[in-house]
Amino acid sequence: MNDNKSVDKILRILELISKNPNGLTLSQISRELNIPKSTAFDFLQALYKADAVYYKDEISKRYVIGSKIYAIGQAYQKNSSLITVCKPIVRNLGNKYGNLLIITKRVDNNIVYVHKYENDESKNATFEIGGSISFLHSNSIGKCYLAFDKYFQNYKIPEFELVTPYTVIRQEELEGQIEVARQKGYSEDYKEEDVNYKSLSFPIYNFESRCCGALTYKAPCDFEFTDELKDDLLKASMTISFKLGYKK
Repeated sequence: MNDNKSVDKILRILELISKNPNGLTLSQISRELNIPKSTAFDFLQALYKADAVYYKDEISKRYVIGSKIYAIGQAYQKNSSLITVCKPIVRNLGNKYGNLLIITKRVDNNIVYVHKYENDESKNATFEIGGSISFLHSNSIGKCYLAFDKYFQNYKIPEFELVTPYTVIRQEELEGQIEVARQKGYSEDYKEEDVNYKSLSFPIYNFESRCCGALTYKAPCDFEFTDELKDDLLKASMTISFKLGYKK
């Protein structure tokens, strides 16, 4: 049991550090995770010796993710069936339409960015691979999981935050959008998370017929989402699903 608790604490520390690219001090980690400083220090020293974390600078002693975890992440990207299947399909869409394409998957109750494709002329990503979305209600990605992932069935947003003037801030309105998404087969947002962008998200299913990911297309607000684009995105999400073993 103690070993399990230690592993859990280490994973929580790594997850917290990974979400803070500028690094965190020992005091911040101890406070955020409600772990005694001495305990956090012991874990951090072990992780430091294993190259799992390192100091962003020696003066402030701010911890960031180290080379060992990065290497593990790279291996995961190479071996993940979702990412392996998605890469060529997403690349073809990106070459045809430009802008930004994103692949996400749910890890417990977090929606994590696992792959993206953008060309040099359309770089607009403000996230890092391995990071998670901040809100479920303010973007098409979160709405896609709310609509199609059974994990979020009957889920209620605990607190609506107004991200932009266009953000949905009422449960009834969000539920209406989720129902529309189920009817269309995809979700969308318009200026709800960033006033300069809009997006479409399509569910990806696995061999258990469960929503295991989402394909998202993000573009400036003045970009036209044509029927051809929507059809190609739907076909791509279904192709990925079929390659993962999904059967209608």
